[in-house]
This record gives sequence, structure tokens and C-alpha cells, in this order.
Amino acid sequence: MSEYVQPLNVIIGVNGIGMGHSVRQSVIAQYLRDRGHQVRIVTNGSARVEYFRDLGFPAWDGWMPTLIARGDRIHGSDAVRANIRQAPAGIAQHLRLRRIIQRTGVPDVFITDYEPNTPRLAYHFGKPLISVDQQSKYRHLKLPTVGRYARTADEQRLRYFTPHAQRSFICSYVPLEADDGTLEFIAPVVPDLVRSTPVTTEPVATAYFSRYFDHGPEESVRTLAEVFRQYVPERALRIYAHSDEIESLRQYADGKIEICAFDREAFIADMARSEAVFSNAGFNLISEAFVLGKPVHLVPLPTYDQHWCAKVVHEAELGTTAPRIDRGAILDFLNRSRELRNNVVRHRDQHLTSDPRVRIASYMESLPVASGRLLTPSAR
Repeated sequence: MSEYVQPLNVIIGVNGIGMGHSVRQSVIAQYLRDRGHQVRIVTNGSARVEYFRDLGFPAWDGWMPTLIARGDRIHGSDAVRANIRQAPAGIAQHLRLRRIIQRTGVPDVFITDYEPNTPRLAYHFGKPLISVDQQSKYRHLKLPTVGRYARTADEQRLRYFTPHAQRSFICSYVPLEADDGTLEFIAPVVPDLVRSTPVTTEPVATAYFSRYFDHGPEESVRTLAEVFRQYVPERALRIYAHSDEIESLRQYADGKIEICAFDREAFIADMARSEAVFSNAGFNLISEAFVLGKPVHLVPLPTYDQHWCAKVVHEAELGTTAPRIDRGAILDFLNRSRELRNNVVRHRDQHLTSDPRVRIASYMESLPVASGRLLTPSAR
């Protein structure tokens, strides 16, 4: 950072669904704090608020309206029905948040990650708004349908959440381009823990399957365990799941097949020593696997985002995808794992080595508000 950059007061808005958004934004928040900036968090859900507070950030809970798609589109009538009861309390919660920020200090800049609170706050206080996410490509790029899934609902949701931003940083693990000068494509934001983990290749595979409404991990875990037990008994398999799924899945453990309660550090360590990774098609997990040089076999959950992620991985020959876990697809993937792993390493070294946090911080620090005051030595 230039020594003549003013330390900024920043509020980051984080989508509180799942952990992917929180992990990504916590990495950015800690980096900005290390550069001398003051960072506060707005998210949704008490668990996410506590996650950020445990990292030492002031954090508040905001309202996240329910916008569920039907037929690849968000219908106004559905949105009204889903939110009519919670809207009064949600609006009141947002107004309280606005008063808290007014009282504790209006920031110089807001960052949003696929949520509606910080955009409204930025517009209200007349401050710059930056988006940092991976979903904005669905709004700004005319990406094709994937099977029966289209980007329409994602585009609608993004237009509602963030009608306009001064700059959009779009994370992507494959190269993307656009003519819009307000868009900038960056490598995925990955924790230092992942980048610093020692990498080996052992006869072990790591798997993680999550729940999405009525799509749970049981069928994938059962089939994957059966295939490893019958066809590749010399390989170990470590399957991770959320703690509330463990009891129903333990029956599939046997010998070299282990069922593990999800622990982030243990999961990263296992991925780093694995020859292959099995999972749904979540953006963060794919990005972390690629940074570790690991190919992935993906079974996408029923969303456009997951089907698009799986499609581009398959087309780039960085992994494979299938509608469900089945014997033929598993064995084909394992037979190709060395070839795919070499592809991933080449791709990583070409596209994923730069630290996107540097570019995000540099842009923020180039804003007019960031010039003129000398940084203290501890903030340099």
C-alpha cells in the first residue's frame, strides 16, 4: 500500500446462506484489516454473525428476503407470499441497522457479496459500492442454459440485491471476458490455509456432499462407499458431512472408508493429500481443490450455479461430472485421475496463482476518499 493512502472504514455485506460466502469474505476482511483498514460486517443469521465476531470483527444481523425460483424465474407473487409475514420485522431490522451505522460511523466504502443490505445502505449514505462475488457473471454475461437450468433467476436476484455497483469484481476459476469497464474478473479468493497446506498424492480420495432442501447426501455416500469397497479396496475414502447427517451415514463406513464430521482444517488437509475429490458443484470447494492441484468429480445440486460450475469444469477437462454418483462415472474418473490432475496443475499455474485480494484492495485504495493522509507504520 502507498504510504499516502488513508486508512478506510469499510463495511462488507455477506450472504449468510452456507459457509462459502463467509469464508471468502473473511479472507478479504482479514487482509484489509492487516493493511490498516477498519472493517465491519453485515450478514444474516446469528451463526454467521458469531463467526465474524469470533474473528474480531464488529458484525450485525441483517434481513435477507426469501427469493426462491420456480421454473428458472422468480415470480412476484411467490416473492410476496414468501415475505409478506416477515417483511415488517425485516424492514424494521434494516432501519435499526441504518441507525447503528449512523451512530457508530458511516463507512467510506461498502462491499457486497450477493446480499441486499449493504447496497441499500450504500445508496442511502451516498457511498461507493463494490461487489465481490462469483454470481455476478450470471447477471452480466449471457451464459447459456445448462440442461433444464437457466441463469434467469440468478440474474433477477442480483438485480434486486444490487441494482448498480461502482465496480464488480467477479471471481472465476476459468477465464472470462466482458466489454463492460466496470467489471473485473479475478481469481477465486482462497484462504491462506489452503495455499500454504503441504500437497502430496496418496491412494486416498476425499468426498463432501451437502444438503439442498430435499436433496441430501445419503444416496451419494452409499453408492460411493459401495464402489470403493467393491472395486478399489486398496484406496482409502474419507467422506465428510455435517454433524446432523453423521448418525444416518455411519452405516456406510467400513475398513478404509471413513465417515467424518465436517471440520474445515481436517478437510483441507485430506484434500491436499488426495488423488481425487468427490463433491457437489459448489464454487468455493472447486476453487480450493484446484488451488491444491486436485481434480474433482461433481454431482451438481439442482441450481443453475452448480450445473454451470460442473459444466465448465468438465469442458476444461479439470474434472468430470454426472447427474448422480454411479459406478461407471466413478471408475472412469479414477482411471483418468492422473491425467486430470496434470491438467488442473497446469491450469492453476496459468490462471490461479495471483492473489485477488491485492487487486480488490488496490482499487479501494485508489478511490478519492483514500488519498491524502499518511498511514501509521502499523498500517503499512
